Amino acid sequence: MLRLFWCTTLTFSACALTAFAGPATEFIELSARSAPNGLTRVTIEVEAGGHNLVRAENDAAGKQQEHKLPMSVSAKLQYDQRRLFVQTDGMTDGTPLVARYYERAEAVIKVDESGRTPKLADDRRLIVAESSAERPVLYSPDGPLSREQLDLIDVVGDSISVDRLLPHKPVAKDESWSNDATMMGPLLTLDSVAVCEVKSILESYNASFAKIRLAGIVQGTADGAATELEVRAVYLFDRRSRRITRLNLAVRERRSIGGATPGVDAVAKLQISIQPLEKSAKLRAEEVAKATAANRAPARDLVYESGPLGVRFKHDRRWFVTSEQRESVTLRRVDRGDLIAQCTLSALPAKSAGRQTSLEQFQKDVTYSLGKSFGEMVSSRQWQNSAGLYCYELVARGFVEEVPVEWHYYLLAPESGERVSAAITLEKPMVDRIGQADRELIESIELFPRMPAVQTAKRPTNRKVK
Repeated sequence: MLRLFWCTTLTFSACALTAFAGPATEFIELSARSAPNGLTRVTIEVEAGGHNLVRAENDAAGKQQEHKLPMSVSAKLQYDQRRLFVQTDGMTDGTPLVARYYERAEAVIKVDESGRTPKLADDRRLIVAESSAERPVLYSPDGPLSREQLDLIDVVGDSISVDRLLPHKPVAKDESWSNDATMMGPLLTLDSVAVCEVKSILESYNASFAKIRLAGIVQGTADGAATELEVRAVYLFDRRSRRITRLNLAVRERRSIGGATPGVDAVAKLQISIQPLEKSAKLRAEEVAKATAANRAPARDLVYESGPLGVRFKHDRRWFVTSEQRESVTLRRVDRGDLIAQCTLSALPAKSAGRQTSLEQFQKDVTYSLGKSFGEMVSSRQWQNSAGLYCYELVARGFVEEVPVEWHYYLLAPESGERVSAAITLEKPMVDRIGQADRELIESIELFPRMPAVQTAKRPTNRKVK
């Protein structure tokens, strides 16, 4: 079945393959030509199937077991794309950028007996993609994306990275060249690459096109988890427009269970089309100016919102939501493959004005909840966050099964109404690495009236958050 998969997905139509010839001794130029402000229309179709891997209960010998959940993904993306020059104080800052407008971004994702149909919100269709030595960074200048929206558009085969596959010198028929980590890492949206053994070979060409095959193995990390990918591809280079216009890509991925993400054992096939475009009504001068604003870093934050919990907050991309319950949400922070911290936000009953919990009472509650694990109370403070909520912070230390642990507890409340608490747990070696990340998350928390589950389904997936 797997062999059949490779054969059926890595071919182009018969018309694209006819008349590919050329003498073997002729060397042809395959370098890309990217015009400033050049426009293209990109279509990406993704089909994937396999299993998600999650941790199960220990077996009789106490060994951690993995449980396989069947999964499938069907997605389609279509966007207009403009390559940009970025100006900062009259100077080009050197960051390769593209501005995109997504006409379509939707998927059907099934895992075991559950399913989701994520879509890009109408007010988040303008997207910026920054190229780098690692995976492309995608964000919307109109406001933060949710993790689900980011995952929808942050796909293998991102078009900003495709032309990196081309050789740096003229090549002859049947000649091969290496595609190293600086090429394959961004194309496969990996955070880091440890092993990259991938080669492309010029299979055939005519006056209009060159057909190239690619194959190899890549090992690295994605979202903090180790992964191995077996890659096969066929791509077409348009010799007149000097760009790759088609890429058919098949990837067999075996990803381990990460600190905040499930493992993956799956096969994905992608069909990518990149065609020149004369003009785009959605990428006018004002949209491009917004996309190239100098202060781009804050736009990289993500937003989380829960109707049943009545909470909304922004967070950086190293926080991952791992569990959502009616009364709580759990996040984990992963940095360079290490689990740094776990944070659980919980809804608390409303209290009227003048009856809110005092800092002293909050300290007593925390000490009692930690029980025998409690060692010492390190610090406490109170302030109002950016949403006007009264915040208490307690830092405690102690031991869990002889492992030194630090806890950061927060209580957030308005003058009257519903409240939330946050409990952040870190092992001692990770305390320095969290920096201000937990306080920044707490600082952005907003509360709104909780909504019943049936109403939550009708709530917009993304509010206008700045």
